[in-house]
Amino acid sequence: MPSRKLPINWADTIWVLVMGARGGLVIALPVLAGLALGFLLDNRFGTLPIISLVLTAIGGIIGPVMLYRWVVLAVKQRLEAEQDKEKPE
Repeated sequence: MPSRKLPINWADTIWVLVMGARGGLVIALPVLAGLALGFLLDNRFGTLPIISLVLTAIGGIIGPVMLYRWVVLAVKQRLEAEQDKEKPE
């Protein structure tokens, strides 16, 4: 049985790739910022690793929350844009 190739919608493909890349950054940046700030504060106050662990954990909580809120907003905007395209004038 011959396989049929489906046409690729490049706009949707690129959108998904960009969403994935930005999503990774949205999760990673708060964690890294918490780690860096915690390390600086730990060195300043001599409390290594307490502040680093706390701020890294806080970044680990904030990152997924930010990702969820961003994805919900982005998908909502994408769906509204598609609905506007489909409306007859």
